[in-house]
Amino acid sequence: MVKWLGVAGVLLSPLVLADPVLINGGAFKPPVLLDKERLSIEMESFMLDSTPVTNQEFLEFVIEQPQWQRDNIAALFHDGNYLKHWDDNTGFAEGKENEPVTYVSWFAAREYCSAQGGRLPDLNEWEYASVKYRQQQNISDDDYARNLFAWYSQPHSAKQQTVDPNADQLMHMHDRVNEWVDDYQLLLTNGDDVDLLSGSCGDGARFMSSFSNANYATFFRYQSRSDYAPQSATSTMGFRCAYDLENDHE
Repeated sequence: MVKWLGVAGVLLSPLVLADPVLINGGAFKPPVLLDKERLSIEMESFMLDSTPVTNQEFLEFVIEQPQWQRDNIAALFHDGNYLKHWDDNTGFAEGKENEPVTYVSWFAAREYCSAQGGRLPDLNEWEYASVKYRQQQNISDDDYARNLFAWYSQPHSAKQQTVDPNADQLMHMHDRVNEWVDDYQLLLTNGDDVDLLSGSCGDGARFMSSFSNANYATFFRYQSRSDYAPQSATSTMGFRCAYDLENDHE
């Protein structure tokens, strides 16, 4: 299955896939500053899955690429918890098909996206899309911060999500899973292997561009994600794929 490059094949499949949506480029002010001289970044347009990848979508992937099934995946690419919530290599409990897939390592997420003709979004792309999502949904800064902290206080992913093949807007950016990004370890190194976000919140917070509730909530996501290794497979980490616009015509 190639989601982005093989649209015709997808249409013939009984599997319901949400199309990626266009994220128009523009200026982006990163909530966490690695370069104090660079307060704004000009983002290119790209496509992003409207929802996190589901169990059903990931099942199709492991059937076609059995080396990524639970019993076959190389030990290098997971921590022992990979797809532990599935019943077996190619099965999960009934009713879970539209829940975001979790217990997937960064390596497996990258491979899945590559198989769809895409890639994991980078950190700035994901956060830029998050800002766009908040604007689309008219989510105030205070509501965003409140909802995100509520999710982190009781993280969960066991919820069906809307999978709309004709979606033209992002969905479930903040209420289902934390999501892998391609360069999530960007903040882990700085010169001589200094982990910028491994210390206390107070240590890391000095990199925030402002100290609003919304920005602190976003910073919390940065720090939470940085706790993981690329082999980590947890109940709260999922992912969605990004696509370069030039692939649209391949």
